[in-house]
Amino acid sequence: MTHNHSQLKRHVLIVDDEPAVRQTVRGVLESSGIECAESENGASALEWLKEHHTDVIIVDYQMPIMNGLSLLEHVQSNLNGNTPRVIMLSGVIDEKEKLKAIHLGAYAIIDKPCNFRELIVKVNEAITP
Repeated sequence: MTHNHSQLKRHVLIVDDEPAVRQTVRGVLESSGIECAESENGASALEWLKEHHTDVIIVDYQMPIMNGLSLLEHVQSNLNGNTPRVIMLSGVIDEKEKLKAIHLGAYAIIDKPCNFRELIVKVNEAITP
């Protein structure tokens, strides 16, 4: 039985300005067989996305240079048709901002500190069509 290799390879871009958070999330995802790349802010994530494709972007809501909401807006407007799903991590985000993120097309919002089991479930749901 042959499998299409590209379907088996799942890829996530982790965007967070804290290296410790990126490393932790990466470790959790890689241990469940998901390939990861990292960006330290929304601007560098957009540069990376010009050259690469990813299935899901996990983005911190609060970052310098370009926050999670701005990145979400850019992703939705510039990568038409081939848009990765965006999962937002948020420590401090009020309901209004959450609704805005959902309205902009966020796939899910997960509170920090992150429940990693929930994160893996959401990533897998987001990747599986």
